Amino acid sequence: MKTITIKNQSELDALPDRFEEYTVIHIKGTQRVIVRRAWENSSVVARGNSSVVARENSSVEAWENSSVEAWGDSSVEARGNVCVRLYSDAATVLLFAFAVCFAMVKAKIQKKSKTCTVIVPTIAEGLEGWLENNAVAPSGKSIILYKRVSKDFKTQEGAERETLWAIGATLKHHSPDLESAECGGGKFHFCSRPYFCDEFRSTAGDKHIACQVPLKALYAWPRPTYPHKIGGTEAKVLYVCDRFGKKN
Repeated sequence: MKTITIKNQSELDALPDRFEEYTVIHIKGTQRVIVRRAWENSSVVARGNSSVVARENSSVEAWENSSVEAWGDSSVEARGNVCVRLYSDAATVLLFAFAVCFAMVKAKIQKKSKTCTVIVPTIAEGLEGWLENNAVAPSGKSIILYKRVSKDFKTQEGAERETLWAIGATLKHHSPDLESAECGGGKFHFCSRPYFCDEFRSTAGDKHIACQVPLKALYAWPRPTYPHKIGGTEAKVLYVCDRFGKKN
């Protein structure tokens, strides 16, 4: 058996589709890592203080103080002091020891220990629920949200929807359409924390920016695929920040 250690998203994405020798992929790192698939002849283990998103048909075994989000038809085994956030009714979760699962939907959760815990939160609908779920507090009639942009402060570079997010600029969408789809055109996308934006871009040289967004310009989708993302139609670009929101 072979063991390899992954510390960030780029290292995980660079793995081959299959391994000749059975391989255990250990995810250890402070950056959020998204497991989008299952690798043939291998298994994934999250350790330490790692933060992992399990999507599609991936399988993750979580240990120690790691945290996991379960999506699609993924399966998660949570051990130690692991925290699981369950967002898909097609996912399965096994809880051991002192693991905790926040069940955002009804799904297959099995408690393998008397000391593990399942919590079913009650969250308000719409924008109010999104703000509560993401622990974001408005300041008056607006809120600070985040984007990840290119080194030239652009998104959708080279495409029809290319947008320049220059510091100090105020942007208003020319053809707003917030409700028809969570992804795609008709809206700007923002995240509640800068590091959540890393799920959507991974280009070298990218920057994180903070934006002031009017509450009236926001729309939270019901049962979103990406619970930390929200749509908006206008924003003012404030400053460049690190992936934790600290102004550079």
